[in-house]
Amino acid sequence: MNSNKKITIIIFSMVSLLTIVIVALVALGSRQSGYVSAKKRAYLTADIVKKSLTSHMVNGNMDQRDTFLNGISELKEVKDLWIIRAKSVSNQFGKSKLTNEIPRDDIDKKVLENGKEEVLIDESLTNATLRITIPYTASSLDKPNCLSCHNAKEGEVLGAISLTFDIQEDRISSIAVLLNIIAIISVFLIFILIYISRKIKPYTSSFDSITEVLKQVHEGDYSVRAKAGVLKEDKEASVWLNELIEKLETVLTGIEKNLTTFVHNRSTNVNNDKLLTAQDIIEDISEIYNYKKTIETDLTKDDIYYRLIQVLKDKLKIQDFFIFETDLIKDERKIIFSTKETIPCCNISKNIKERCRAERTNTIVSSENFPEICRLATCPANTNHICIPFLINEQKNVVIHIICENEECLKHVKYQIGIIKKYLEETKPILESKLLMDVLRERNLIDGLTGLYNRKYLDEFIDRKLPYELREGSTFAIMFLDIDYFKMINDTYGHDAGDAILQKLSQTMKDSISENEFIIRFGGEEFLIIMKNPTEETALELANKINQDFGKLVFTFNNESFSKTVSIGYAFFPKDTDQIWKCIKFADLSLYEAKATGRNRVIRFKKELLKNGDKDSY
Repeated sequence: MNSNKKITIIIFSMVSLLTIVIVALVALGSRQSGYVSAKKRAYLTADIVKKSLTSHMVNGNMDQRDTFLNGISELKEVKDLWIIRAKSVSNQFGKSKLTNEIPRDDIDKKVLENGKEEVLIDESLTNATLRITIPYTASSLDKPNCLSCHNAKEGEVLGAISLTFDIQEDRISSIAVLLNIIAIISVFLIFILIYISRKIKPYTSSFDSITEVLKQVHEGDYSVRAKAGVLKEDKEASVWLNELIEKLETVLTGIEKNLTTFVHNRSTNVNNDKLLTAQDIIEDISEIYNYKKTIETDLTKDDIYYRLIQVLKDKLKIQDFFIFETDLIKDERKIIFSTKETIPCCNISKNIKERCRAERTNTIVSSENFPEICRLATCPANTNHICIPFLINEQKNVVIHIICENEECLKHVKYQIGIIKKYLEETKPILESKLLMDVLRERNLIDGLTGLYNRKYLDEFIDRKLPYELREGSTFAIMFLDIDYFKMINDTYGHDAGDAILQKLSQTMKDSISENEFIIRFGGEEFLIIMKNPTEETALELANKINQDFGKLVFTFNNESFSKTVSIGYAFFPKDTDQIWKCIKFADLSLYEAKATGRNRVIRFKKELLKNGDKDSY
């Protein structure tokens, strides 16, 4: 409903209410006026009857009074008339023989007793009557003097007259007047409404037009323009409004066009409103800026990955995902992050550059695009995956592997891909610098002979990475390895032979471990293997594999061939102890037990290996 109709209805309702009040007041006034007129006629008739009866009494022809009374009662509006004698008059002059002079009801009796007139109105839909009983009282001031004929006191009731008038015609006349008033007011009201409607239409039409334009702008449509109004003020308001909308459209379109590219806006914007879109873009820019300023001051690559994980989980609400880091030189992939209790669809660990479709094509791979688009991916039924590759430099590549178990998750991830790419772009230069620093640092953490980590890396792992792993609920197995009778090799065949055997053992261990383990050359022929999230079975299996695979190797020096063995001891952290160095010591004790009981053995730590004092504090 437009404004014109609303205002017209409001005015009509108010005038109608006023009309009803006026008509009601007129009706009440007309009704009351009819009653007053009827009462005046009653008083006049009563006075005429009184004077006529007095005249009959003076002239001595009271016996003819009934003829007079019957004549009066036959008047047009008088339905009935009767005279009532007081008891004092009957005692003085005798009881009347006329039936028309006897009290008919309690009203007559009441008036004779108290001397006060009584009025009774009887109305129905078809009839209306007024009954009035007026007392006659004795007064010395009347002419002739009442007291001269009646044995009565001043003010004593001598009788009364009761009259019944038909006031139906008065009522009909009042209704006719009332209907004429209503008709006149209704016609006047119609003309008033038509006049008001036409006069306010230019204002309301302009208001409705501006309201509709503002509604569409509120809904995000900035292409609409307000129509010019009829009045001068309307035209100015329309021009101002159109200029404002045009400025908003220009500014917001510019923001969307220029900044969308900067922030890699999401694939499908759920906000059709340019203003809300601009707000989202500005918020993204602000958050990306804060993210970049934060990672610029982080110390290590792990800190940067931690920030990226926070963004994916908390800001972008990605629920199940993995972050893979590929070493393109070594052709090795390791898991930087994995959501708990989530199994990846991809388990590629070798020949990554050729086998991983996302890395090979350097494009986003989504299982939704084509059936089995990546044939190496093994997702459970009704599960989709999205792989987002990101090349950091010629040595490192990162892939974010996202798992979705329903359509809602998939839709959400697709919406966030653009902003994920922007976060990765902002991460690239800083992560690349950290990787270069890591290369320099690793040169100081790598054993030159075996290519394995050295003791410094163990210290760094314990100080920096281990606390984070423990917060994530990770557990570890610590293995100590030692080559049996290694000193004899150096003494018999020289240090070159000893170095060659150490390198062979290093390669054997590298071939045996997975991405969840790393090896440290602890010193001389002693090596430390740290397994992540092991079980009793997997730890024993790895130790036996290294022991057996190395024992199968044949070495030839100085035309002599021989084999070597290793002894292995291992313990679990924090299962056996909640102190990492104590766990390393337990693994060392297990290694010592393996050597003391015949060498070439694998021994799991037990409490019985401790000395008495150590047992008490275990």
